[in-house]
Amino acid sequence: MDPNPVSLGTASLTAALSSCDDCARRPRLYQAASLLEQEWRILELIAGGAPLPQILDALTAAIEQQAPECLCSILLLDEERRRLLHGSAPSLPASYSQQIHGIEIGPAVGSCGSAAYNNENTIVEDIETDLRWAAFKDLALSYGLRACWSVPIRDSHKRVLGTFALYHRVASRPSPEHLQLVETGAHLAGIAIENRCAEELLRRNAERMELAEKAAGFGIWELDIQTERTVVSQGILTLLGLSPSEALNVVADWRQYLHPEDRRRVDRWFRQATTGAAPCSQEFRMVRKDGVVRWFRLKGKVNCDPSGKPVGITGALKDITEEREMLLRLEQAKIAAEVAARAKSQFLANMSHELRTPLHGLIGSIDLLLLDSALTPEQRDYVRTLRVCGQSLSRIVNDILDFSKIEAGKVQLERVAFHLPVLVQEVLTVLLPEADAKGLKLRPSIGETVPPVLLGDPQRLRQVLLNLVTNGIKFTDRGEVSIRVTCQDSSGGAAWLLFEVADTGIGIPPEAQAGLFEPFTQADSSTTRRYGGTGLGLAISRRLIRLMDGDIGFSSRPGHGSTFRFTVPFGVAAHQDASDVREREFCPGSTRSLRILLAEDSSVNQLVASRLLERMGHRVDVASDGRAAVDAVASQDYDVVLMDCQMPVMDGYAAAHCLRERGLRVPIIALTANAMPQDRQRCLDAGMNDYLAKPISIQRLHQALESVTSLSAPVAAI
Repeated sequence: MDPNPVSLGTASLTAALSSCDDCARRPRLYQAASLLEQEWRILELIAGGAPLPQILDALTAAIEQQAPECLCSILLLDEERRRLLHGSAPSLPASYSQQIHGIEIGPAVGSCGSAAYNNENTIVEDIETDLRWAAFKDLALSYGLRACWSVPIRDSHKRVLGTFALYHRVASRPSPEHLQLVETGAHLAGIAIENRCAEELLRRNAERMELAEKAAGFGIWELDIQTERTVVSQGILTLLGLSPSEALNVVADWRQYLHPEDRRRVDRWFRQATTGAAPCSQEFRMVRKDGVVRWFRLKGKVNCDPSGKPVGITGALKDITEEREMLLRLEQAKIAAEVAARAKSQFLANMSHELRTPLHGLIGSIDLLLLDSALTPEQRDYVRTLRVCGQSLSRIVNDILDFSKIEAGKVQLERVAFHLPVLVQEVLTVLLPEADAKGLKLRPSIGETVPPVLLGDPQRLRQVLLNLVTNGIKFTDRGEVSIRVTCQDSSGGAAWLLFEVADTGIGIPPEAQAGLFEPFTQADSSTTRRYGGTGLGLAISRRLIRLMDGDIGFSSRPGHGSTFRFTVPFGVAAHQDASDVREREFCPGSTRSLRILLAEDSSVNQLVASRLLERMGHRVDVASDGRAAVDAVASQDYDVVLMDCQMPVMDGYAAAHCLRERGLRVPIIALTANAMPQDRQRCLDAGMNDYLAKPISIQRLHQALESVTSLSAPVAAI
């Protein structure tokens, strides 16, 4: 059996012709058979993907073979659909085709231009007399052309693609057979042109897709689940460094490029995905043909038949190596940042411990002196100054830690009653020796409408004033530094106070003013060398004032001094009696005498704490390390254990944990020079009940003892 449809059609037609009784009809039947055979040949060329010029030349040659007395011409519309371009005209003079190439179509532009413009057949029997040829008749007649029959070439949507024309050398009207030939030629030309346009569109789309695949690093794939056959785009082959001849035709072809460590996981996922039991999304490594390992992300969509059974998957494969490397770098940077943060925290904790431990002994000894009634009034003033200075030194140490705590949002403000004139005077008293050494005057000024007793955080306010006045003294060589306080508004139990710290110093250059409140910033590079300082004071002051719902600013003229201003709202105490809020300089009495174990390795702190506790009326035993504290509790009953955290042999955390494991119910209070925010929680987690940061005031120690001795069990026992 001959599978060729052209041969079959020709054989059938020949058999029909041999059995025809009307011999007069045989020439026309043979002509029809010949035309049918030519049509099949043209269609085979179209189906075979032959170039469009070859198809058009074969088509015009076939029509001229059927009508040898005529000359064929195919003209195509340009992309703007305004001009006719040469398509095929094998028998027309080449010079004539060149002259009509690019002619603009119109309602009276010869036969072809009119047919394309009007989208209708245009029959011109005599070029010499037809008005539609008026502008072109001399050209046509010079080449011996007298008649032209033109038919529009249309696509399947009836849009004009060009024209098919038959020229005749004598003026004549086309016969029905000639007209049928022209229409057949136009129909076949329309099929060829539309098919080629579709192929061109597909090619352009494929080129765009290939360009997109290259730019974005991805490729398209399709899988037939039943046969496990795959179809992939050029993009995937490019990703794997493969040539078109190395296409991944089946799933097994893919598997050989999977990284050995990922094969089992991908195989398991593939079995689940092809049954619809797992999402079509997976990340894995593949080894390119050149041996380079790359990371890929596969995404797809399951295609199901009408019954819902998965039959195929369509999806994309994307190279995500750079993305994975970026995530890895980010993770490494995060780890490095966390290590740096831990190192910073450890450094600050160690520095805090080393500085606070001697400060605790210093301030504690001063407190003991203040408890000595034998001091003269003058000596008591000196000791008070020492005490304020020690507290100021403690606050300076805190500045270093405060900046980290403020940045982390871990600073909590107090709201207690305090006497503002006393606080201002304390600030000036602390700084008076420094001012006297430079011959400067310190002037306080508090407005008459300012409530003397306020509700707020006196320690933070003192810290800000100390920073500002210290800066004023530092940058002033002659003149004065003043503190002025005025009340801007007072209503509803609150007062908005304006604080101004003014100096007559060197001032601030305009170019340095913008970043003055930034951390570690000085007015110029010489400031640190001449005046010292870390540049943290103003940064901390601004953050503290903002925490207190206030605002800060300044004005300055180089050579004429500076004035720093800040406004802060404070509560107004119901009772404006200053005696109620002054810090008492005597040792508060306890409600009962306690047997206390003091675990402390510093001999100075042992002495100071023991004397303070004894003055409160308590009995004290001392243990020099955590192990000794555990042993002491085992041999003696205590009401309270005061536990230093950093000690030799066994630290306070381990000792507290050990005591809780042994069932100790006695309150344990941490006495530690570690004052970072997380240190309190660490103490509670170890089983301690309260936390006191060194240096420890008498009042805080008394309050802690009073609060925990009423407990029968630890707050955070292990």
